[in-house]
Amino acid sequence: MTISTTEPDGDVRGEMVQVCIDGVMSVFQNRMRDMLDEEGIERPDPRPEEWYPLAKFRRVLVAVEENAGENALEKVGESTPRFVDWPAASESPSDGLAQLADLYDTEHRRAPGDYAFESTGETTARVVSTTPYPPTWESGLIKGTAQHFGADYARVSTTEAGDETEFEVSW
Repeated sequence: MTISTTEPDGDVRGEMVQVCIDGVMSVFQNRMRDMLDEEGIERPDPRPEEWYPLAKFRRVLVAVEENAGENALEKVGESTPRFVDWPAASESPSDGLAQLADLYDTEHRRAPGDYAFESTGETTARVVSTTPYPPTWESGLIKGTAQHFGADYARVSTTEAGDETEFEVSW
């Protein structure tokens, strides 16, 4: 995986940052709090309606991958859909994945990047990301979104190409 060293501008809502704590097993929650503290996102835990620098949150995600591995970071991403307020109700994995761009807009301000969704079949889709998030976290987010909106299981394959990351999703 390629991790960009460019610090992204913009902010992210505390609701997304809080997933670093809510989305991990209880034995890891204190470590996640320490990692957030190290980036200046200090206790008490992130407040859902407050804004935090995206660069700091991204550094926490990168630290999770460096210290705990890709699987841990993917699991944080996979947990995210359960803890955020989605822009609209969805009836299917495809509908949920189509909302990723709206979710990104709701949960971020002045932040670079976007998501583009394309249905490629009855149980397949392509999501293209230009966000500054680590692709491993995004892969988990996409898998978790498909499962949150009804898929029993989802599989995601990732292709990085410059500033874009393409995710092929099947469920």
